[in-house]
Amino acid sequence: MSAVPRVGGRLLIVDSDDRLLLIHERLEYGGTHWLTPGGGVEAGEQPRDAAVREAMEETGLALAVPADAEPVLITRREWAWAGVTYDQTDHFFLTRVPSGLHPQARGLTDIEQQTLLGYEWWTVAALRHTSETLLPPDIGDAVARVLSSESAAG
Repeated sequence: MSAVPRVGGRLLIVDSDDRLLLIHERLEYGGTHWLTPGGGVEAGEQPRDAAVREAMEETGLALAVPADAEPVLITRREWAWAGVTYDQTDHFFLTRVPSGLHPQARGLTDIEQQTLLGYEWWTVAALRHTSETLLPPDIGDAVARVLSSESAAG
């Protein structure tokens, strides 16, 4: 059986101290991973809209991404849940927030309620040196590139 194609929208939520918000999740068959807020695109949505909607559900943060925003990162991954394998292309959008925000989930699905372990704000250095499982695995380098290009453009 082949993997189900899926498109996702995700947010790189970076605070004024250049820390990235990640969600800690339990995996179906043991272990955990850390990933950015986001999820699958629903009918009639663009990846940007899915990223904002999912971030609100998963973190309680009402965030805005400009309608003309382009993804700062696009990745592809295979993952499985409940016997279904997905071939997902994730579109990541950058959004800036003030430091000191405390995420709190609102509107989690049943699966998300089972898997959510918590949140953490990560520095690029911590992302690059952790032994934790990150999605995508090179998220520290990707965030460093995004922040560098943001500084060069600003």
